[in-house]
Amino acid sequence: MSTTLQLIVVGLIVACAAGYIVRAMWKTWIGKSKANCGSGCGKCAAPAPDHNANSNTNTNGRHPLPMA
Repeated sequence: MSTTLQLIVVGLIVACAAGYIVRAMWKTWIGKSKANCGSGCGKCAAPAPDHNANSNTNTNGRHPLPMA
């Protein structure tokens, strides 16, 4: 491979890495902000867990181990 082609390939790899870092920082600082959500982490859009789905749950939040 010629030196010029190697330099172009390395430059593209470095540019992609820099773009990835900038994108990660942008999403951390700006993020997707929705109503009643300040961080943009996406937890606000997640449905609440259904506590009645498993009839073996106790009121203290512990789940029994399955019997083998």
